[in-house]
Amino acid sequence: MRKLSYLILLSIFCSGACQKIFHDEALIGVKIYDHDGDLHDLFEEWDRIGINLILASPELAGEGTFMQLARSYSMRVFLIVPTFYEAAALDKDTTLYAITREGQPAVDDWVRFICPNREDFRRSHLEYLRKLVQEIHPDGISLDFIRYFVYWEKVYPDQIFTNLPQTCFNDACIMKFCREFDIVLPDNCRDVTTRAEYILANLEHKWVEFKCASISSYVAEMADAIKSIDPSIEINFHAVPWRSDDFEGGLRRIAGQDLKMIAPYVNFISPMCYAHMVVQPPEWVSSVVLDFNQQVPTMKILPSIQVNKAYLNTSIDETEFRNNLIESLKPPSAGVIFWSWEALERSPGKVKIIRDYLNKQ
Repeated sequence: MRKLSYLILLSIFCSGACQKIFHDEALIGVKIYDHDGDLHDLFEEWDRIGINLILASPELAGEGTFMQLARSYSMRVFLIVPTFYEAAALDKDTTLYAITREGQPAVDDWVRFICPNREDFRRSHLEYLRKLVQEIHPDGISLDFIRYFVYWEKVYPDQIFTNLPQTCFNDACIMKFCREFDIVLPDNCRDVTTRAEYILANLEHKWVEFKCASISSYVAEMADAIKSIDPSIEINFHAVPWRSDDFEGGLRRIAGQDLKMIAPYVNFISPMCYAHMVVQPPEWVSSVVLDFNQQVPTMKILPSIQVNKAYLNTSIDETEFRNNLIESLKPPSAGVIFWSWEALERSPGKVKIIRDYLNKQ
C-alpha cells in the first residue's frame, strides 16, 4: 500500500540541522527498458515503494496489460523516446550522421548521432511519435537524446571546453546556417574542417544561436505532433546535467540545449544527474537542480539519479545512494527519477532506502 504518493514528508539533514520540507505531488519515478517477469508483480513492487511515475521504453509500455495495470495503480506512464540517437536509422543511411569539426562522423564508443537538421529524418521521426501516441496512449513523452553530439557521460570536472566535440558541420547544417543568417563563407572554406574553423573562430555566437534554435524548434515540432493526437499529454525533456557556467557554457555551446528556449514546449526538464558516473559529490545533484531552476524559474525540474555503477569500475554504495536521493529531493526539485529499475531491482538494500525514506514521518 502506498502511504504517501502525492504528499511526501522529507527530512533532510545538512550541517547538523534538520529541515522538514513538504513536496506537494512529488513525482517518484523509475526508468525501465525491459522486463521478463510478471507485470502484476512488478506494479505491486512499485506500489510498495511509492513509485507514481514510470518512464518506459515504447516496446515495454506497449506490451500486454502494461498500460492497463498502470491505470489501475494510478501511475503515470511516459514513453522514453530517443531523438537523434537511432542506430537502426544510421545503419540504413550513413549520410544521416552528424559531422564533427574534424570532418568525421559523430561517433564515440556506443554514442552515434544523427544530424539535427536533416529534415527527412525529422519528418519520419514525427510520424513515429504520432504512431506511438495513437497506439499506446501514454500520459507523457520523455524526449531523450534531443541535443547535439557529445558523450557527456565521460566528461569529467577537469575537462576543458576546447577538447569537447563540436558538431554538426555537414552540408545540411552549413547551408541552413548560412541561409538563416545571410552569411557567405570565404572562398577558401572548401571542406568541412576549414568551414568549421572559420565558423568557430568568427561566427561562434551566431553558430550557438543556430544550434540552440535547431534543438528548440524541433522540440516545438514534436510537442505539436504529440498534442495534435492528445492535447493532455505531458512532455519531459532529458537534459545534459551541465550548469550554466560548466565547461564555459557547454550546455548551449556544445549540446545546443537552451533551457529558456525549450521551456515553453515542455512540462518538465529532467537533468540526468548521474553524480557517480561523472565523478561529482552528492551535493552536485541539488546544485544542478537549483541552477536549472534559476534559468527557468517557472519550470518543474525533475532530476534523474544513478542507481548502480556505469562506465566506472567503482560501485555506488548505499550511503552514497541515499545521499544522492536526499540531494535530488531538495527544493526546488519536483521529485526524482531512478535510472534504472533494472539496476534497482538487483539492489534490495537501495530499494529499502527509497521505501523507508519516502515513508518517513
